[in-house]
Amino acid sequence: MKRPLVLSLLLLLALPIAGGNFVTTLSYVPSAYLSIPHFEDELPFRTSMSNTFIFEPFGYEAETWSVNASLKGAFVTPSLPWGSYRARGFTSLGLGFRVSYHLDERFALFGSGGLTVNRYTAIEWAFLSFWAEAGLQYRMLKTPHTELSAILPIMIDLRKEITALSIGLGLRWSFDPYGGGLL
Repeated sequence: MKRPLVLSLLLLLALPIAGGNFVTTLSYVPSAYLSIPHFEDELPFRTSMSNTFIFEPFGYEAETWSVNASLKGAFVTPSLPWGSYRARGFTSLGLGFRVSYHLDERFALFGSGGLTVNRYTAIEWAFLSFWAEAGLQYRMLKTPHTELSAILPIMIDLRKEITALSIGLGLRWSFDPYGGGLL
């Protein structure tokens, strides 16, 4: 247990030497959520909507890359009804990480992933899922201490009985909590 703690502390001390800054971010992404069942179903996929909120309290931004630890919360609505069946809606809460590479002053590519605990809203049943996403980020506004970007993530949510694909268009607000300024 001591070795990971010591390595984490060394990494935190070494990051400022790499020429960057610590950042905190908030994101909101509404998206279409297509669940593809792993069982016999009348439809090849069910359509829902997802509202995802991401808080990244610990992030580090260098000149061409950034890395963030994420706390992700989401609400997925029940699916559109088909016949007598409607897929249940659920809420999610989980941890993950995000890395990005800045292509130029405005555009960046990003990837993220993590693990969430999910709970159906209509019944008392919880399940785990793994999510991974990739996307494009476009910086719309930048001041010395804040940045507002549009993000276009494509996400895959993997769980035991369903694989889900979602695509959304959201906002990401980054700010410098320590006053050093954003790069």
